[in-house]
Amino acid sequence: MTILYATDCNENSVSALRYAQKLSLQLNAQLVLLYVYDIPPVAGRTIKTEEQLQRSLKGEKLELLTRYYRENGIKDQQKLSIHFWAEYGISIADTILEYALTLNCELVLVGMKDEHTKRGMFSGNIANKLLKNVNCKLLIVPNTFEYSTITSIAYATDFENADVRAISELKQLFPHKEVTVKIVHVTTDENTKEGEQMEWFKEILLEKIPGESISFHLINAQTVPLGLRMFIGDENSSMIALLEREEQSVFKRLFHKDLIKSMESQIKIPILSINPKSLN
Repeated sequence: MTILYATDCNENSVSALRYAQKLSLQLNAQLVLLYVYDIPPVAGRTIKTEEQLQRSLKGEKLELLTRYYRENGIKDQQKLSIHFWAEYGISIADTILEYALTLNCELVLVGMKDEHTKRGMFSGNIANKLLKNVNCKLLIVPNTFEYSTITSIAYATDFENADVRAISELKQLFPHKEVTVKIVHVTTDENTKEGEQMEWFKEILLEKIPGESISFHLINAQTVPLGLRMFIGDENSSMIALLEREEQSVFKRLFHKDLIKSMESQIKIPILSINPKSLN
């Protein structure tokens, strides 16, 4: 298994870096650190060719990345298989997508944008392009979030067939019995038949996936975001997983128009986005 962590080497991303390390250890995965950089304008004349300049700059950025890791990463992690890549990219998102595809990654991890980053790894067009095009699962980690062993994952469902495939792959990603997947649906109307839908979905799901370490929850709340926030808090979930659908998805209803702003203000734990393109 390969986890790709894309970083801007910012001091406010240190928690996300350590999260990537510890998650890689828990999943027994190799960790690839990717730093996508710009080429600054060349001031004045130089005797170096453009190719020489690019090679020199790549070496400098790679050294910056390894130094960032040495100074901020968790020490004495001999069991961790780690690789470093520094790459020039006009588009951060396109470069991340290219590496995820080339390395056949199971998971791409990025830090959530905050007010300290000059260009957050997960913001604006970067966020939209990654959500829509990533060929594997995408984990968005708040930059101040401290890792603890993952024991409980909340999965927000809309009772769709794609949810069954997504949950199956989620169980493959976290196969240990100690990790419980809690299937949750939030209803805003007590008079609907969503209880019957939950029973139908439970039957369909358990036919395909062993019911061990899976639980089902139907929550009533004024809004879907409020219900999910309440559930996450009450159940002490390690992360929340959502299937990135097209229109009217749980993801869009949860985060409304301003995706990142709502994520930062409403959800304080890592968010795992599962793109249908990544489902087998």
